[in-house]
Amino acid sequence: MRRYPSCMATQHPDNSQKYITIQQEPEEAVRDLNLQEKGGLGIEEVMVDFEGKLTPYHQTSQITLGLINEGFIPGEDVFVTPRIPNAIKEPVFRQLMSIMSLVETNMLAYKQTGKQAIIETIIPMIETGEELIKIQERVNSIIELGNKNYDIEFPLNSIKLIPLMEGIPSLVNIDKIIDKYYRHLCSKDYKLKDLRVMIARSDSAMSYGIVSSVLAVRMAISKIHKWGQENDVEIAPILGCGSLPFRGHLSAKNIENTFKTYAGVKTFTIQSGLKYDHGTEETIEVVNKLKEHDYMEDFKILSEEEMDLMKEYIGIFSKHYIDIFTRVIKDVDGISKFIPKNRDRLASSKSGLQYVREAIDVSEVVELVKDTKLKEELLSLNTDVDCSVPRAITFTASMYTAGITPEFLGVGRGLREIKEKYGQEGIEKLLEFYPSLIDDLIFAAKYTNTKISKGIVNEECRDTYKEDFSLACDILGILAKDYPEEEFYHTLLKSVRPILLHLMGKEEDMFNDVEEEKKILKEWIVKLGKLRGSLG
Repeated sequence: MRRYPSCMATQHPDNSQKYITIQQEPEEAVRDLNLQEKGGLGIEEVMVDFEGKLTPYHQTSQITLGLINEGFIPGEDVFVTPRIPNAIKEPVFRQLMSIMSLVETNMLAYKQTGKQAIIETIIPMIETGEELIKIQERVNSIIELGNKNYDIEFPLNSIKLIPLMEGIPSLVNIDKIIDKYYRHLCSKDYKLKDLRVMIARSDSAMSYGIVSSVLAVRMAISKIHKWGQENDVEIAPILGCGSLPFRGHLSAKNIENTFKTYAGVKTFTIQSGLKYDHGTEETIEVVNKLKEHDYMEDFKILSEEEMDLMKEYIGIFSKHYIDIFTRVIKDVDGISKFIPKNRDRLASSKSGLQYVREAIDVSEVVELVKDTKLKEELLSLNTDVDCSVPRAITFTASMYTAGITPEFLGVGRGLREIKEKYGQEGIEKLLEFYPSLIDDLIFAAKYTNTKISKGIVNEECRDTYKEDFSLACDILGILAKDYPEEEFYHTLLKSVRPILLHLMGKEEDMFNDVEEEKKILKEWIVKLGKLRGSLG
């Protein structure tokens, strides 16, 4: 059996405190992967990120050679696994240049170690098997180009793809997508013995809500393992997750819930919020527990009946989430402009060098559900938004800054509908599917303060949110009261409100000095992020 990393360091900008430049990232990566006794974190893999980032193409080589200098053999002792752009979402030139950087890195590393350093690359936002086939052919064409121009040759398919599934439809149909790709490789006389797939929590949560996201992830884990068993392919899923519940809730305090909820996941991402806001000691604790954990210990294949019920639940929670998301997003976008950006990212404009994600497509969820009335209700939703939609980290941070934590969006009304349709047994079944739901919401409740959002978001949305919050707490028995240990957090949150209102143009200024207000607001947003353990 192949040795798979249990943890993967990433370059996500979800930390509140520290700006990490592209020049600092190679040193950061080497430190993350270095041995704990040498001052490192002991992480086993790093994702060099070209997706939506201004990452220079030589960074892959810098990190790989830096690891060699520390005595590691990349590709054997530790792993460097780049995420390259999806050419459908970003310019194809960026994808080609990223692949070229992998081929060059392998050539440079092989001269020193006699080993191929980069054996896999992550491909984001995969929706069809045809996409994977096309990208694998493109990777092979660049390998061939390298073979013609360098004095070291690598075989075709020597860099394997790790498809990253982010939308709920692609998560739910993960087995069909992979099967298409697998059959194509078989037709080319290439037999996959093992496969890593990456499953996203953030983007599915932002598009369809936290409950729908977790259920879709659970279905994806089950389906891909079942597919692997049927085709004699060893499967090792990677879960992309941050520290806050909305983005995955990986932390030292929540690690047992993580194992329970995401049984069957082999590799978990260690993002910047955990490393910098929770700190080195807690990060090492998480890393070591991930290394000790048997990822298949509590795993079981879901039955068809369970998955059919989960699809109906996804439809219900998505309906209520999208309903409020589309009405609140314009105000949230107004807040997002003041959230610190802690990595060098591409602009999300629609011209030139760009990085763009599409809005919600309700029809994708409609296809999953069987209930005719639910289908009609989903189709009746207005998903048009007249603003740019922030990325998941910025969205999460913006919601927390307004005192309306995103974990509760649509959840209360969704729970009520589940209870009305399926009774208390339906709620119990949901908690079986999503065992850490109550703990996730308890965490979010500590930082929820709906009074702060008055004037920041429109009153209709505030009322809907308060209904979601109240219903969720009542149905799940969560004490929706002040948490004394978070008193300073809420004091700070109240102080942020008037400055935010003025800078959003919704109230008169406090200091007659916009730049001073922006500086104070940023400092306080950073402090709030530190207190809760992640910016977004």
